[in-house]
Amino acid sequence: MAKKGRVARILTTLHRVAGTPVSEALKRRQRSAIQRGDAGTHSGTVSQWRKRKDRQRRREQFEGAAKETGLPHGYHSGMRILLVGEGNLSFALALTTLFDGDGSNLLVTSFDRQRIARAAYPYCEDVEESLTAAGAAVVFDVDVEEPDVLRGVAKRWWAAGDDGGGDNPTGQGVGPGGHFKGFDRIVFNFPDAGVGVTPPLSVRANQDMLGAFFDSAKGLLKRNGEVHVATQGFDGRASAWNVTGVAARHGLVYRASLDFEPGAFPGYEHYRTLPHESLWGDGDE
Repeated sequence: MAKKGRVARILTTLHRVAGTPVSEALKRRQRSAIQRGDAGTHSGTVSQWRKRKDRQRRREQFEGAAKETGLPHGYHSGMRILLVGEGNLSFALALTTLFDGDGSNLLVTSFDRQRIARAAYPYCEDVEESLTAAGAAVVFDVDVEEPDVLRGVAKRWWAAGDDGGGDNPTGQGVGPGGHFKGFDRIVFNFPDAGVGVTPPLSVRANQDMLGAFFDSAKGLLKRNGEVHVATQGFDGRASAWNVTGVAARHGLVYRASLDFEPGAFPGYEHYRTLPHESLWGDGDE
């Protein structure tokens, strides 16, 4: 608690014991504390020490989940996972591989149209076929900046489980059916609006894209679900885009940051939005 708050309470006690009047300034502070809802507990501010401890605790929770499942970032096949902005679909395939070939709880979306994705990304068609054979659903031409598009795809996938896929827009894997309960994880790896990285206009464009994504994701999460966003740190976009700040403005609460290790996801290879060239080049991260 803050020193001023401790002193105020001591003075209040002394005044009560001595029967002397409490100063108007002290009364105002007490009324403010009551309005804030922290009267008798703390001064209303969170210390830097407490913030660091909270961040450490959240990070330990993430790392603990990974130890429990034995898989990176605590993923497991029982989670319903929505992947957004997939390019060559290799992250989706990596999860399916980690899940021993079970992709039944994966809904995979891509910004590109199917024809363009197959032409741009090596082996994309083969990866798509492998995913659908594993029970995953792959949906192309999903723009997160278009209002309600992501929500519509997710809700139709979920509801398709009621009729064996009759109303499923993918014609592939179907959701669980029944009342929509939300996704355990919604993942957007290396978002990029394709307009550059750090100049002011490109920063705004990418923040707008992330804001639209967070708006959609917030309504698709289950209770205690998580949104995972991976960004490149070496080119300045993580700090310039202020991803955590954008998420907070759209109603999401920051929990922790973890290192993204591409090698932990077998076969994963990230490609830039425009042009379609590998970020990792000859294996450098």
